[in-house]
Amino acid sequence: MFRRTRAFRDPVTIHLDGSPVRAERGEPLAASLLAEDKIILARSPKLHRPRSASCFRGGCDGCLMRVDGTPNVMTCLHATRGDEEVEAQNVVGSRQADLLRVTDWFFPKGIDHHHFMAGVPALGSIMQSFARKIAGLGRMPSEIEAPRPARLLEADVVVVGAGLAGLVVAQKLGAAGARVVVVDDGLSLGGSLRALPDRAPHLASIRPSGDLVISRATAAGIYLGDLLVAAEEGAVVVRAPAKVFATGAHDGISAFPGNDLPGVFSARAVCLLHTYGVEPDGPVVVAGEGFWADELARRLGDRVVRCEASALAGVEGTGQVKRVLLREGADDERRIDTEILALALPGAPAFELAAQAGAEVRFDPTRGYAVACDANGAAGEGIWAVGECTGMDFDLDVITAAAERCAAAINA
Repeated sequence: MFRRTRAFRDPVTIHLDGSPVRAERGEPLAASLLAEDKIILARSPKLHRPRSASCFRGGCDGCLMRVDGTPNVMTCLHATRGDEEVEAQNVVGSRQADLLRVTDWFFPKGIDHHHFMAGVPALGSIMQSFARKIAGLGRMPSEIEAPRPARLLEADVVVVGAGLAGLVVAQKLGAAGARVVVVDDGLSLGGSLRALPDRAPHLASIRPSGDLVISRATAAGIYLGDLLVAAEEGAVVVRAPAKVFATGAHDGISAFPGNDLPGVFSARAVCLLHTYGVEPDGPVVVAGEGFWADELARRLGDRVVRCEASALAGVEGTGQVKRVLLREGADDERRIDTEILALALPGAPAFELAAQAGAEVRFDPTRGYAVACDANGAAGEGIWAVGECTGMDFDLDVITAAAERCAAAINA
């Protein structure tokens, strides 16, 4: 499915279900596994269907694994250190051959375990106990974690999201003398820009420092006007009168048979893997259009087969994608042998945190809900939003201009 395009620079060894795997220090753990042809990473919690990384932004559950005794680690957001013990969760047998997959075969249309045999004397309680044991998302951690400290951080502005939009806003406000806190959940600052190393001047130009950057952290919510951040070192409460949400968008998915099989990625994720030196080793079907479809076609050249998203009829495969089915007329289908389908579809704006802060949202029939704001990004009293979370397409020039207008309005 994938291959490495360059020699290891800082090689390390990790262990997957007890077997050694070569890896590059610092790259996402999921990328390390895919590069070594470890495609199936997880199983769905109830029907135990095969799962793999698909978005590389922490927006799906396909790469959840147990790492060094900690369950439910997003391996796409875990930087490989070396010597990690990585295990599949909640399987009987192995990742590739989970015996609990028979549940899916017996109940091809799904199973409602909340009501299955409910009310039947004795059998109901036995069924509920069985369901609890075979479903779920892994066992409890191997060790009890020590308490972590909490701290309060006060600033003029807090920017949630350090992709293109967030970095531009933070840079402009910082240059104007504002005390700006930046919160981001990525392995490093940059968001989608990390997939564009040759087209990302803003990464080199911004230099936030010290405790003003909270990276590899989750903005957990807005409470009494303050932002609660779950950081590696502990909880951080950020108090700032102005809040800028640059939370981006979840890559789009389409409803077609097999859309959850390992091998279905977002086009943006495949571009990010390519940046890490991990690229497809065969043809790739790219469904959809826009920036990431064009970028992937530019990188992979004639290995890319492009099609309209509406032409997707489904994918075939058991443990992973083996071929893509395309409609070519009312009654005709074309089959393309490939292990990778890259979707370039309109993203679903990550509006939730801004809405919790008090921002209005609007419904877009193509994308879903997005943060409603004016041309300068104002979305409420002390609330600003910019970039893909407002329903914008990913476009370097358009988002940069919008972020500059937002920063200027906050400074005014």
